Amino acid sequence: MTAVALVPAESTPMVRIAELEIDPAQIDAYKAILAEEQEASVRLEPGVLMLHSVTLADEPTHVRLLEVYASRAAYEAHLRAPHFVKYKTSTEKMVRSLKLIETKPILLCAKSAGPKGGAAVCY
Repeated sequence: MTAVALVPAESTPMVRIAELEIDPAQIDAYKAILAEEQEASVRLEPGVLMLHSVTLADEPTHVRLLEVYASRAAYEAHLRAPHFVKYKTSTEKMVRSLKLIETKPILLCAKSAGPKGGAAVCY
C-alpha cells in the first residue's frame, strides 16, 4: 500500500476552473499557444502546482482548464508572468467566451513522479 502525505490545512492551494469557447477556425492555433503557456508556467513558476487542459468530447472548441496554485499570491504572480501575458495577448481574439469558476478544494491528491510511482501527496 502506498503512503499518503497530507499537507497542512494552512497551505491549502487555490483551485480554479476555466471554461472557454474558442473560435473553431483558430482552435489548432489556440491549442499550440495554450500548450506552450502551460509548459512554461509549470516549469518556471514554483507556485503553479498543476495546469490541466481538456476539450469536451462532443464539442472540441469548448476547452476546460483545471488550475492549481500554491496560494492566491502564486496565482496573482502567474497573471504577471511574461509567458501568461503572451498567452493572453496572443489568444484574445480566439476566445469567444471565458468563465472563471472559483472553488474550495475538498482534497487534491497526486502521485509523485518516479519509474515505479511514488507516494501520494494530498492537499
